[in-house]
Amino acid sequence: MSPINSRVNRRVALAGLALTVASRASAQEVYPNRMLKMIVAQPPGNSADLVARMLAERLKRALGQPVVVDNRPGASGSIGVAAIASAPPDGYTIGIGGIGQLALNPTLYSKLPYDAQNGFTPIAIVYRGPMLILVDAASPITSVRELVAQSQASSTGLDFTSAGAGSIMHLMGEHLALTARAKMLHVPSRGTAAAATLVLGKHAAMLVENVTASISFVRSGQLRALAITSAQRHPSLPNVPSIVESGYPNLVTEGWLSLVAPAGLPAPVRDRLAEEVRKIVQQPDFQSWTVNSGGLVEPTTPEQAGAYVRAEAARWSELIRAVGIKLD
Repeated sequence: MSPINSRVNRRVALAGLALTVASRASAQEVYPNRMLKMIVAQPPGNSADLVARMLAERLKRALGQPVVVDNRPGASGSIGVAAIASAPPDGYTIGIGGIGQLALNPTLYSKLPYDAQNGFTPIAIVYRGPMLILVDAASPITSVRELVAQSQASSTGLDFTSAGAGSIMHLMGEHLALTARAKMLHVPSRGTAAAATLVLGKHAAMLVENVTASISFVRSGQLRALAITSAQRHPSLPNVPSIVESGYPNLVTEGWLSLVAPAGLPAPVRDRLAEEVRKIVQQPDFQSWTVNSGGLVEPTTPEQAGAYVRAEAARWSELIRAVGIKLD
């Protein structure tokens, strides 16, 4: 090959490389240029679904592209989050992963169809939901300390219930029993209404449930809230003492939702999504809706969200093993 032809070929190769790099850069710069899908591992109407729809509508306006919510419930949320993890890491499939799927299930189940630790790119914590420790409004028990004392004084202890075995509500009750040395036995229910019925029918002494699902029972006067499991009182229930005020600071517990994408999401795409979500969660209407529904939210970076999820997974893994809970 002549030197002239060699130089021509080199120039063609370099031009092709430059075009490829420019095309990739251009593709990143125009993200997003088509519809996004937000997978939710819960059915429509669930708190995760409601948060997803609030985010999707605002992300649509911020990104200039449709954001469609895709509900994929089933198998304790495993079906939905597995679909997120297996999607292409291009920023066009994102989703909501909760404490159950990302922090509890890896210890509760021997096998999962996703890798909770390495299968996702964290973007932001988008909702934190404290829980209520509840008794029948006619119960003589008026505080958590009285609940613990009564359980210890009873030869058989007290039954407590939650919306389901292995839920964060169930684990919160087990955590209380272990920490306070209370004598309590879990009676699982299928959903909040069924659990509340057990307490109202005096088949269980206490119920642990998130604020969003149980606040109507408190406001109607059917159930009495002994404490809320956040560090401070909640604006929607200012007369309910925090778990810290109740004398159990180690029991501060919140359910939470994290916006995630598949592992390997390019940093510029991740950061664009994180920045838009940071703005959204600070909007007054989003804050107001979150508080009124019994939740809390504050801006987080992807790094903060990832560290939070890892810390929660370690915390609850230790408790699940200590109590000996397995769901398979």
